Amino acid sequence: MMERWIWITLIIAAYLGITLTIGLLAGRRSTHTVDGYVAADRGFGLLVMYFVTGAMVFSAFAFLGGPGWAYSRGAAAFYILAYGALGMAPFYWIGPRAAGLGRQFGYVTQAQLVVGRFPSNHLSVLMALLSLIAFIPYITLQMEGAGIVIEAVTDGNVPMWLG
Repeated sequence: MMERWIWITLIIAAYLGITLTIGLLAGRRSTHTVDGYVAADRGFGLLVMYFVTGAMVFSAFAFLGGPGWAYSRGAAAFYILAYGALGMAPFYWIGPRAAGLGRQFGYVTQAQLVVGRFPSNHLSVLMALLSLIAFIPYITLQMEGAGIVIEAVTDGNVPMWLG
């Protein structure tokens, strides 16, 4: 009989394989343009957007950082619930307008949207740099969080750097 960590590793590998296959098959339908690559030809339906938003909300912080902070700080961590609920509320109004402007003018990045409103090459560079400064650590944190979780559920048999 296989050990528990081997089963868990096989399940994770199967899940990632299925996800990759779905992504590759879906990628065949998109056009080979910037809109196709970045915004899926602006054809995301409600179901896909639901899961994309869920992936954004249920990040490594939601599974590791938030509970750890609550454990170490106690009730002070309740602010996480408030900003989680209220922090997304403005996008109920901002999101559809930004999406409409993106469709109308072909914007696919925040920098393009802001520069479309306030024409300035310096502002475009600033927005691009701020996006990189914000997103690279965020993406790195997600990968590190996945490695920590995989190392934990496999009882250390799959190291963090591999997970």
